[in-house]
Amino acid sequence: MEKKNTPQEPASMTAYEALEDWARIRVQEYIQELLEEEVTVFLGRRKSARAMEGTSTVPRNGFGKPRRFAMMSGTVQVRRPRVRSSDEHFESKILPLFHRKSKQLG
Repeated sequence: MEKKNTPQEPASMTAYEALEDWARIRVQEYIQELLEEEVTVFLGRRKSARAMEGTSTVPRNGFGKPRRFAMMSGTVQVRRPRVRSSDEHFESKILPLFHRKSKQLG
């Protein structure tokens, strides 16, 4: 009787890969929420909220180009929010401008 060599992946491997993708997506969403919250704190108001009377009306300016950030668990892609017409320059403390990988990775 002839044996056939067919590669078979165990079902747990597929589940593991799905779990890893799910975790990476959740981390990406969490970092995106942190970036949004950072801009909210900087401006003193939520997105689409009107400024209080007597305060400056610094508008958000959409998002920068999508950026990839490499971590030990894989690479995620986030969009950095932008602010325009501000007296003070906004720079994210969570994801500074030219950082592309975590300290543990590099």
